[in-house]
Amino acid sequence: MTFTEILTDAANQIEGAQVLVLAGIDGLGVETVVKEGGEYDTEAVEVEIAGLVSTISRTAQALSSGQVREFYIEAERQTFLVSILDENYFLAIILGLHGNLGRARFESRRVSQKLRENL
Repeated sequence: MTFTEILTDAANQIEGAQVLVLAGIDGLGVETVVKEGGEYDTEAVEVEIAGLVSTISRTAQALSSGQVREFYIEAERQTFLVSILDENYFLAIILGLHGNLGRARFESRRVSQKLRENL
C-alpha cells in the first residue's frame, strides 16, 4: 500500500478526522490527506507539529521520562493527535469539534506499523 492509501483508509475510519499527516521530525511532509471540504496550510501543519515534537521530546528527556510515543492537544476547535513513528517521522491526525479521539488513537496504532514498513 502507498502512504496515501494507508492514510486515506485511516481517515475514513475516524469520525471527524480532517487531516492526516505523515512528516519528518524536520518538518518536511511525506504525505498528507485532507478530507473533503477541508482547507489547510499543510506546510504550516507539518512545520508547527514538528516543532512541538521537538519541544515535547526535549521536555520528556529533561524529566527522565524516556522517549515520547504519543501526545495530543485539545484546542477550542480542533484536537491534534501526534504519534511518533521513529526517530525521524511522526503521524499527526487533526480532528474537528466532534472528532472521535479514541478511534483516532486506535487507528493511529493500527496504521503506524504499516507506515514504518513503508518508510
